[in-house]
Amino acid sequence: MTAEETRSVIQQWVDALNTGDHTTLFTLAAPDATHWISGLKEKIPYAGSLPYAERLKQMAPIFGQMKSMKVKVLGLTVEGGTGVLEVESRGEGPNEGQLYENNVIMKFVVKEGKIQSVREYVDFFALFKYLGKEL
Repeated sequence: MTAEETRSVIQQWVDALNTGDHTTLFTLAAPDATHWISGLKEKIPYAGSLPYAERLKQMAPIFGQMKSMKVKVLGLTVEGGTGVLEVESRGEGPNEGQLYENNVIMKFVVKEGKIQSVREYVDFFALFKYLGKEL
């Protein structure tokens, strides 16, 4: 993959996330793609590796109920089939005053036009604050 092809796939992923296009989020990934999230599994139930499709399904109840959710690209560095994406996520939950604000770094590996893996480094304090949970 060229850097521009990889950049295009990652940008399509961001666009699909911002428009709530779940079909595209699923089809951008290879069938055996994985999605890993940083953290200690004994403290953070979302941490660890899952098949990409399962990860999307796991996150749907959290983010799918938001009144609004936007991801702003702060940076995207690409070399060949690997891209590192830095985003600022902002959203409004279903409850009055329930706001989600986080900064996330994600590493994508893209091959033959499909996402092969995602490694996500997220601030769980911000996520748990949005969910009203203690970390």
